[in-house]
Formats: sequence, C-alpha cells, structure tokens
Amino acid sequence: MKIVAQNIAKSFDGQAVLKDVSLTIDATGIYALVGPNGSGKTTLMRILALLEKSDGGTLKYKTRGSEGYDAVVYSPGIRKKMGLIHNPAVMLSGTVRYNLEYGLRVRGVSQSERRRRSDQALESLSLRGFGKREARTLSAGEIQRVALGRVLVLDPEVVFLDEPTANLDPLSAKLIEKTILELASRGKKVVLATHNIWQVERIANRVWFLNDGVISISGTAQDVLHKGDQAFWGKFLGRDNMYIGKIGKLENRKLFKVDRVSFEVVTELEGQVMASLNPTEIILSSQKLVSSARNVLEGVVTEAVSEGGLYKVTLDVGVALDVAITKASWDEMGLHKGSRVYAVFKASSVRIWKEENGE
Repeated sequence: MKIVAQNIAKSFDGQAVLKDVSLTIDATGIYALVGPNGSGKTTLMRILALLEKSDGGTLKYKTRGSEGYDAVVYSPGIRKKMGLIHNPAVMLSGTVRYNLEYGLRVRGVSQSERRRRSDQALESLSLRGFGKREARTLSAGEIQRVALGRVLVLDPEVVFLDEPTANLDPLSAKLIEKTILELASRGKKVVLATHNIWQVERIANRVWFLNDGVISISGTAQDVLHKGDQAFWGKFLGRDNMYIGKIGKLENRKLFKVDRVSFEVVTELEGQVMASLNPTEIILSSQKLVSSARNVLEGVVTEAVSEGGLYKVTLDVGVALDVAITKASWDEMGLHKGSRVYAVFKASSVRIWKEENGE
C-alpha cells in the first residue's frame, strides 16, 4: 500500500494540533515519526489509519493490485489493510489465543487457519505456551507483544506503532524491535511514533519530525540524525553548545563570533549562522596544550554534574561551554568549581548552518 497525505489539519476544542501536514509512504521500510509531547504524532497516525477524520486536507491510498490512488475519507476495505497498536495496549477479556484470533474470527477466517496464524504469532514473539493464559494478567511487555501479534495475524500492508517499546523491559523492547525489522524485510511499511532517538537510529529508514503542527524536517535517518541542522531539532535531540553568531574572516581563516568569544571554523557560509559543538569532541586540560587543534579557549569551571561514568563540565569561556570528560580525568586533574582550564577542539568539530528563515 502507498499513502499520500496532503495538507492534513486537525483541531481539538479550537486548538490546532495538525496545521499543514504532507507526507508520502511509498517504499517498504520503517518510518519514524518523532516530535515533542503534544505535537500530534498519535493524532496523525490515527488519521492515516482511518480511525480519525481530519478537519482538512486529503488522503490517497493505493493498495496492492490497484491501478491508481483512491481518495478517501473512510473506507472499510482500505482500513482492513492497516493496523494500529497503541501503548499501553488494551486486552480483551479472555485468553491470549482469544485475543490473537479475535480479528480473524470477525473476518470469518476458518478455525484451522486461525490456529495456524496464532501459533505462528506466539512463536515469533517468544510467547510459546502463553495461548491459554488470561491476557489481562500478563506483564506490560507481554501485553504489548500480544497486541502486536493481534495485528500481525491479520497480515496488514501498513502497521502503525505508537511508542511500541515505551516503559518496557529491555527483553520485550528487543523482541518488538526484532519483529519490526522482520516486518520491513517482508515488504511491509511500518510507521513508528517514538521519543527514543537511539531506537530511530537502530531501525528507522526515514524520519519525520513533527513540530508546531507541521513536518519541519524529513529525510533518511542518516541525514536527519547526523546532518539535519535546525535549532529546534538540535534542542529536541538534546544537543549542547548551541549558539547564534556571525562568521568573520581573519586572513584566510573563518571565525565564528558570539558575544566576546570567537573560534575558528570550517564553513563556506557567511553572515549570521547557528553553531553547535559536541561536548565529547572537546579536550579539557589544566595546562595549555600544544596541538594541531585550531581552538584553545581558557575558562573557569562553573558547574560539574556526574552522569554515569562521565562528568558534564560547564565552563565560562566568555560563553557557557559544556565539556564531557571521564570521572578518571576529572579526578586526575584535581578539578573543582573555580578551576582554570583550557578547552581544545578542532575547527572541523564545529557544526555551522543557517536557519531556513535566517539571514
């Protein structure tokens, strides 16, 4: 199945949740829909799955074997070719097998075929032996797997998953991710709403970033996660050291200037730009280093927070600069708040871009 959404809009109680959303689901694979809480990810998936009506825009679907797209508001025939799984999932009263076979029974599938498909789902989701158990007594991870199996037995062309591994134990999350990858390998389209950026990086082929009612960034996962630069996207990803400044020149060098600080960068851009610098790409030293790195900034430690085996150290170098170092390095240098240190980093480590509405 191929889906084309154009200018989709949706409001609740006069509040616009989706303003102008356009997207296409065509190639086989895994599409990740990410965005802040309340950005409309669940609403958008329900509209695409024909479980909710939009206030504006058009939806077009092309199913297997059809010659062209069908523009629809609601179509039971198309709806049956899609499945949506919420988290937390809701179980029907009865056994696991009853839940797995319910949709098949409604569609008039024979008992022997229902049994074959439910057995296959139990096996693939590591639920062998669970058929006679009461579904509502299972753990959260087991319930989520049963919900996934309940959709998979129907053999949909498109599967929508709303935060499928949120709040699950690592084993259940791993099994669900494995099943998602298998679906894609079998020619299915999977649309995944998630806040888990690591999960997106592991399994997604394409990414849509839903922000303020529109898809602000889209592209391959590789491009969006590692090359897509926008301030709001960087904040969502939790990037540190983001600045607004101007590019200047000194002889044959390009300098990024922000407040009272400037450092060398590699860029063809000029004028006002955005910049970001990964804290892990900065070397911290208690003495001035002789290095090939083009930037050495002297500063004072203003804050240090332990995060696992690392220290996130904030320096005042004229602007706030976050640096990530190991606890061992922190201890060996004998650092504390007020320590004077040097931050060293390469010009090529600084990411430079212009906002779409920038100068």
